Amino acid sequence: MTERAGSTIVGELVVTNTGLEPALVLEGELLEGGRQHRVAARSVVVEPGRSAVLEVRCVEEGRWGGAGGHVRGGRRAPVRVRAATGQHEVWDRVRRYGDSATASLLETTRGADAQAAALVRELRLLPFQSGVLIGIGGSPVLLEVFDSPLTLAQVWDGLLHAAAVDAVGRPAVTTPGRRARCFAEEVKRVPRNAHGHGATGEARVSVLGWRGRAVQTVAINPRHELVTA
Repeated sequence: MTERAGSTIVGELVVTNTGLEPALVLEGELLEGGRQHRVAARSVVVEPGRSAVLEVRCVEEGRWGGAGGHVRGGRRAPVRVRAATGQHEVWDRVRRYGDSATASLLETTRGADAQAAALVRELRLLPFQSGVLIGIGGSPVLLEVFDSPLTLAQVWDGLLHAAAVDAVGRPAVTTPGRRARCFAEEVKRVPRNAHGHGATGEARVSVLGWRGRAVQTVAINPRHELVTA
């Protein structure tokens, strides 16, 4: 994963798949290095031997320099950052987690890492589980569903840790099952365009389709305090 050749662009990276299997880059995935750390703004599947332009957001406002390559460390951005609708809003939300010399999300959230890890240490995947609904403060905030339990297993740790970062310091309030079910039903009702995106006042949905099936579905609750604040 590299900066674009020639004149680099903050909002774009180039993903090249040199392997023999399709490569999946997930919305919300942290991409470390390059001229500045980025977060994937959309999910994409890259076929073997092919390259694709990936839409990204900068999560390190104070740095523009360094090597051209990025590293996938398995981390995901917190929902508060993923829910931002533009670059300046991303920077504003990154700063809310703490101080950093370069306003790096990786640094501003470091102080919450230990507490976040403790919050999710005992959580385990259920047999055949392929999705997860996350509630914080008593309300659903994020739903992610994959086409395979294996995919969820691969991203489980990073997904839970990112959610826990947002939960640190908040009251330990259980999200009622009825609220979770209502949110899931709202997600089903959201009309989507040809690119798999859609939104209502109850849910913002993005579906990644590939070879005739939905590989990943992401839904964010636009009414949650993490999204509106």
